[in-house]
Amino acid sequence: MPKSRDALTLTQLRYFARVAELGSMTAAADELFVAQSAVSTAMHQLEKTLGATLFIRRRSRGVLLTEQGHAFHNAALRVLDSVDEAVGALSPGQLSGSLTAGCFTTLAPYWLPEVLERLQTSSPGLTCTIREVTGDQVVSLLQRREIEVALTYDFDYGRGIDFERIIEAPIYAAVAADDPLARRTSVTLTELASRPLVLLDMDKSTNYFLSLFRDAHLRPLIHQRFESMEVVRSMVARGHGYTILNQRPAHDLTNDGRHLVRLPIDGVRSRLQIGVAHRSGEPLSRKGQAFLDACRDTLSQE
Repeated sequence: MPKSRDALTLTQLRYFARVAELGSMTAAADELFVAQSAVSTAMHQLEKTLGATLFIRRRSRGVLLTEQGHAFHNAALRVLDSVDEAVGALSPGQLSGSLTAGCFTTLAPYWLPEVLERLQTSSPGLTCTIREVTGDQVVSLLQRREIEVALTYDFDYGRGIDFERIIEAPIYAAVAADDPLARRTSVTLTELASRPLVLLDMDKSTNYFLSLFRDAHLRPLIHQRFESMEVVRSMVARGHGYTILNQRPAHDLTNDGRHLVRLPIDGVRSRLQIGVAHRSGEPLSRKGQAFLDACRDTLSQE
């Protein structure tokens, strides 16, 4: 029989949330700066109090949430958010506690450091943990309440997700510095379609780039696919083809010191916006709003 629910503690809930998100009691203990035995004991006590098995424990491979564990995780996060909001109401001018946010993997190098710098300046008492995500992960992480907000593109996330648009994501072709096209001021999709394409291959991003050709009734010649933008840029700079991207580094050098040339694509305008995604039907917490404000202040300077 489960013990009285009065035996539950906020410490247990906070430990549980970190174990669930990291999939490891050892990793959670390291992040929380406590002994692994303290986390393990707290989780055993929590399961005993609830009369439920929250984890599948795998020797040397961490833990997985059970079906009951997933349900309890969602509820526990709501409780922790409510507690942080209640404490914050006593000091309306200051934010404290923790926020877990997502950031689309190709946006992170360009925008995330300044976003976090602004957030730390405006809310020094707030601890923000970032989950690097792909487009396919945004919806599931938001729905499971593992993140409250995500800096991302406005892909079609469907019902249940709202998107706060901030800026348009630029679109351009990139070629090697010694490519004949590099002497041009712009290029057309028709000219590109017959050339080898080095494709940035990342779930929703892939579909977006290829849709540019489909809409123009063209079929690109895909030469290579890579999930890393830097690999794509380096391959192009070495003459393995061209690429289409929508993030502009501060310089046109690749990691191996070679140059790229960026070209506008005639007749093509970006259909993507960059902004912050969050769950529909519920207001952002003060912490989530602070993250959105930091993103808006950073990106609007572009």
